[in-house]
Amino acid sequence: MKQTTYIATLCGLLLSLMSPGAMASQPASEALNWLLDSAVKHDLSLQQSRQSEQALNSQQAAVSRLPDPRVSLSVLNVPTDGFALNEQAMTQLKVGVSQMLPRGDSVALQRQQIATQASAEPLRRLNREWELRRDIQLTWTEWLIAAQSAALIQAQQQVVSQLSDAIENSYAASSGPSQYDVLSSDVLALALEDRLDTALTSQQTAQAKFTLWLPDALHQQLSYLSPADSDTQWLTAKQWYAQRAISDADRIALLQQHPSVRLKNTQIETQRIKQQQVTESFEPQWEVNAGYAYRQDDTANRSRADFVSVGVSVDVPLFSRAHHRPAISATVQQAESIETEKRWLIQQQLSEVEQLYAQWQGLNRRYTRYRDALLPLQQQQYDAALNAYTSADGDFLAVLQSHIALLDAQLKQLSIQGEMAKLGIKLAYYLPAQATQE
Repeated sequence: MKQTTYIATLCGLLLSLMSPGAMASQPASEALNWLLDSAVKHDLSLQQSRQSEQALNSQQAAVSRLPDPRVSLSVLNVPTDGFALNEQAMTQLKVGVSQMLPRGDSVALQRQQIATQASAEPLRRLNREWELRRDIQLTWTEWLIAAQSAALIQAQQQVVSQLSDAIENSYAASSGPSQYDVLSSDVLALALEDRLDTALTSQQTAQAKFTLWLPDALHQQLSYLSPADSDTQWLTAKQWYAQRAISDADRIALLQQHPSVRLKNTQIETQRIKQQQVTESFEPQWEVNAGYAYRQDDTANRSRADFVSVGVSVDVPLFSRAHHRPAISATVQQAESIETEKRWLIQQQLSEVEQLYAQWQGLNRRYTRYRDALLPLQQQQYDAALNAYTSADGDFLAVLQSHIALLDAQLKQLSIQGEMAKLGIKLAYYLPAQATQE
């Protein structure tokens, strides 16, 4: 009877370890913030975007209002019978300069186009940073759920080990438990070991995934990651992020401010500038020129007057006029194509948000069912089996079965909590302003 009481005491201790309050508290960890900051700091895509922006700014500064003037030097009308420069009156040494003028506002439009392309880079970096934070937080959630599951299982393994030893000793002394009880306790220990191995594998896999966003020099620091109380609070906040729904109009307004959508706006603006450039390309292009011709004195040393000439030239769009309308139409259609692509992007994101909300509602119902109904019932079932075994009205197998069922339910509830948090993280990527509303 003493052995049975001791075993019952161990079972009660096992039950207390299964409650969330029995988890050992740890100091708050800044590991997640360190991961996010390090990933943003060392991301190659962000560095490439900054370099592209600098290149575009330099390219904009390099655009000149006027092309370089052209200078010419020529000797005109030299007689071929002796190549004397003072024999013929028309022989002259001419220096000329010409300046080509840009077509319409083509220079200003070129600068505007480059500036618009440069303005897209900060939006591209912002979207990339949001993607980084989303992906890292999703992986962090997987790592945290696996770590908490492993901690929950490890907390029970010690008591299960003591329970198995007590049952084996009692069986050896022929004081109650049967061989079936001994085998059942061994099966429970192996089942816990298998669950622990699965949780640790998931944790190690998620931890290895962090190397995707960190340079090699920081990989070693990943081995020091450990869950903290602040991580549990963070997980709870993400779990209930989608609790307050917003209207479709507000969702569309938020999605229109998303960096990926605003990036489409810059592409549309760039295409409209190209449309104006095509229009300006059919404007006449003017060129002014001036020249000074020096004539040498004649053979009798009589002075000859020098010549000065000025002129203007312009191209005549006789053959390019037929291509004017098709070229304009092409740029208009390209702008409309990007506009349609933008609307399709918003529609896709809105559909994704609707799906995330629908999934969250389903998970919320399951989480509430586990928290308010299933777990309390399974705990009562465990208590009843334990009381029956203590009073010699039940068998040890029922205690083990109810225990493993309760453990599985707690692990499942933890998994559902992680899935709800991941949905909240995905929603935060699309609707970041919702965080300020809550």
